[in-house]
Amino acid sequence: MKIENMTMADIEARMAQIATEMDAEGADLDALTEEVRKLNARKDELRKAEKRSELRKAVAGGAGVVLDMPGNQGEERTYDASSPEYRSAFFKDLMGAEMTQEERAAFVHTTANTAAVLPTTTLNNIWDLVSTQHSIMGDITIYRTGTVIEVIKHTAITAGAAKSVSENAANDDENNTFVKVVLSGKDFSKHVDITYAMERMSVEALEEYLTNEIADQLGAAMADDVVAQINTDMASGNKISSAKADTLTFAEVAKAFGLLERADNVVVYGKRSTIYSYLVGMVDANGRPVFQPSAQAGAAGVILGAAIKIEDSVAANELLIGDAKKVAYNMVQDIMIESDRDIKKHVTTHSGYARGSGALIAPKAFAKITVTQG
Repeated sequence: MKIENMTMADIEARMAQIATEMDAEGADLDALTEEVRKLNARKDELRKAEKRSELRKAVAGGAGVVLDMPGNQGEERTYDASSPEYRSAFFKDLMGAEMTQEERAAFVHTTANTAAVLPTTTLNNIWDLVSTQHSIMGDITIYRTGTVIEVIKHTAITAGAAKSVSENAANDDENNTFVKVVLSGKDFSKHVDITYAMERMSVEALEEYLTNEIADQLGAAMADDVVAQINTDMASGNKISSAKADTLTFAEVAKAFGLLERADNVVVYGKRSTIYSYLVGMVDANGRPVFQPSAQAGAAGVILGAAIKIEDSVAANELLIGDAKKVAYNMVQDIMIESDRDIKKHVTTHSGYARGSGALIAPKAFAKITVTQG
């Protein structure tokens, strides 16, 4: 089907296919990039056409989308989740507070064909906090598809790997082993109870409170899930333990680095206690310090050229070493907030929800060191 004839559903289906095709061996990334550009352009055309249609209906029906603004009479306004008016309207709706004319117009217009989506700025703030509190969430590859997708996991080259050959002799044809992984998502939720009395707080205070609470809890749950999935998908031979109890040597760290394959941007993840107990004071065979302080934002230091990042979702006395970009994470439902009022207890429950799941598509792109405990 030609792109200019595609509907929004056709575009989403094709985007999901591209997400799978891009990880296949021999994929024409330039062609796929150009196709995605054209698909996004077609999306913009459809959205503009839909907005024009909705605006015409609203004007014809007397809805408050065309507003007489002081100093700017008769200006036409259209709204979406990124509009400041919708942002304040969204939280006033959560609080049961009265909206202004502009806020009501923004809320009605944005939610005409969908549930009340999280304001763009709020959603971005939540994700910023999640990636700040959990470095691994900021490093993995996240697809916000809104649907179930399949990704290709590369497990082995069973034939055709590069090797020395005789003059005029051909190498074996490459034969790769792949498996398809369906990313249908897992549910993550966090709710906050606020009494009617507490709801007297300002819109800004409520937004900050919910943003911090939901980012803290959902972020931790998703980071735990990502780390657990890495441990599940990681090649068993890439999991090693220290030879001596309560001791980690430079040679053992170097061995873990040597186990990595298809890891382009290597990072070391661990709890603060593990990093400062075993890496900061580490020396090589000649007694020279191997830990280097780092000015990079979010990095506690550098070892063997890899940034060291604090990640509390990694188990105590363990270090995860690898390329987090090789984790494909699909957000089937991006973070959202819903509310429900209990008129008996005079409490409003605000619930944060998200659905997503991921997979390590290159099993040897990560290694794990466990410090043996005495």
